[in-house]
Amino acid sequence: MQLLSHSILYFGSNCTASTSRHRADALRRLGCQVLVVDPNELIGPRQRWQSFLDYRTGYRWLQRRLLQSLRSIAACGDIRPDLIWIDSGELYGPPVLQWLASRFSCPIILYNVDDPMGQRDDMRFKSLMASLPYYCLCVFVRPETALDSLALGARRVLTVHRSSDEKVHVPPSWAAGLCIGPVVSFIGTLIPGEKRDSFLLELFKAGLPMRLIGNGWQRSRHWPSLRQIYQGTGISGSAYAQALGSAAVSLGLLSHGNRDLVTTRSIEAPACGALLCAERTSEHQLLYEQGQEALFWSSTAECIVQCQQVLDQPQRSASIRKAGLQQMRRLGVGNEDICRQILAVI
Repeated sequence: MQLLSHSILYFGSNCTASTSRHRADALRRLGCQVLVVDPNELIGPRQRWQSFLDYRTGYRWLQRRLLQSLRSIAACGDIRPDLIWIDSGELYGPPVLQWLASRFSCPIILYNVDDPMGQRDDMRFKSLMASLPYYCLCVFVRPETALDSLALGARRVLTVHRSSDEKVHVPPSWAAGLCIGPVVSFIGTLIPGEKRDSFLLELFKAGLPMRLIGNGWQRSRHWPSLRQIYQGTGISGSAYAQALGSAAVSLGLLSHGNRDLVTTRSIEAPACGALLCAERTSEHQLLYEQGQEALFWSSTAECIVQCQQVLDQPQRSASIRKAGLQQMRRLGVGNEDICRQILAVI
């Protein structure tokens, strides 16, 4: 598909700090005309119990409401997209996909960075899995997910790298008075069953200067100890980029329930000028050279040693940061790169 002047009807969060909005903006920078339809606006206000029920039932009971909202939007203006791009896609079941296909008669693609067929998220992606045959192209970041989707009827799949954003995920501006703090930082959510809290507590007990930012940590049985290093709920956008780049070490923890061998933070952290210290996996080792462009570990004890060494050797730390940023840029994993790759195969 040619990039310039094409009109895209884009279903995804329009919050300026969301990665979905970052991708929409990347498409605009490539020359596309993008109309964003935010799913929160389609659904309207929901009480907490309703959102919980929606999640637990795979959004099955939202389909009629979504169709009503879409018909209202279509009736308000002359919308003629060349492409429909659905980001994440868990809300949209077969009735919605069938209506979009008949109403707009253009290719519909799915872009999903989660693991819909994995074990972590229970029924969340039930509607998405039923809708796979209605997409012209399904884009995933895990080969396992792509293979699973073919077994569920997907017509065509593409596997791409996770990505950072060329405008948002950039090294901090040291001219603004920021400096690298002697701290080991983790930004992320407490995921039940992943033992992230126990891991971070071990690092804290070993004497590493720790910083924890994210949601759900108050539910941890280790909260009385972790609250000493806790610095607030989840952040995004420029605040997220600054927090990554200003820490001496940025930890990269995987979600094993999502079959992770690499995460989006594995790309975002080096893009923000951070020193990535992540779990050793085959994919991480393909992306970065151990000890030169990033640090990897296979046990808590090894992670503690790796972190302490770079805390004690600021020149080595600076060298790894610089090399990691250069390697990330060589990989071509910015949002514009990935969007261009997707558009090229439609």
